[in-house]
Amino acid sequence: MKRRHFFVIAVIGVCLFSIFIVGVGASDHFNIYKVMGEYYNEARAQDDASITVYNESLPVAEFHGEKIYQADIEYYNNVNNLSPTGVANTQTTQETLTEVLQNMILYDEAERLGYSATQSEIESMVENTKLAYSMPEGKEIIDQFCQGANITVEQYFECVEDQAPRVIARQKLLNAVGMEFCEENGLTFTKVNPPEEMLEAREAYIAELFAQAEDEIIYYTDTN
Repeated sequence: MKRRHFFVIAVIGVCLFSIFIVGVGASDHFNIYKVMGEYYNEARAQDDASITVYNESLPVAEFHGEKIYQADIEYYNNVNNLSPTGVANTQTTQETLTEVLQNMILYDEAERLGYSATQSEIESMVENTKLAYSMPEGKEIIDQFCQGANITVEQYFECVEDQAPRVIARQKLLNAVGMEFCEENGLTFTKVNPPEEMLEAREAYIAELFAQAEDEIIYYTDTN
């Protein structure tokens, strides 16, 4: 299967964030985790079948030789617009495309600046995911995703490992940006409940990176 880095990132973030920070139960109101898995399975099936939407002639954008396809955007948008209550959010496909491109650009910059993930960091991320799975709520959430996605838990862990280098590198760069901002402005850097000013500074940094890289983005179609 040709793996796309868009698919599992959202899954990792939502599942583990919910387990450790938000405390949203897997059965609360609306089973978003199984639905996320179903979206993943649909996208994976399309990828495996190499149907028309994935033909080289139908990408929507490209950055440094890596293409983004309409099905990628549809999957990511579906996931982003889910909520525990079942009430859809309103992120547009254009906003989703921008978000995907920002992630790609941020990863590219992280690699350029030497924030690549180490093997020990990758292994730690996988182990933390397995630790989450050892807890009742984490097990329920990940099992529901795997059921919807029609994959085994071991395959899920493999996906986490596959995505870890991108996730870790981006976060290391954002942490560095946040620490620098806090040092310059007399704030305390923290990953839990960080200062709002720091978060705004990081968003501004991402926006600036995106603006600087726009000439390197190839758009093939209008996703509005």
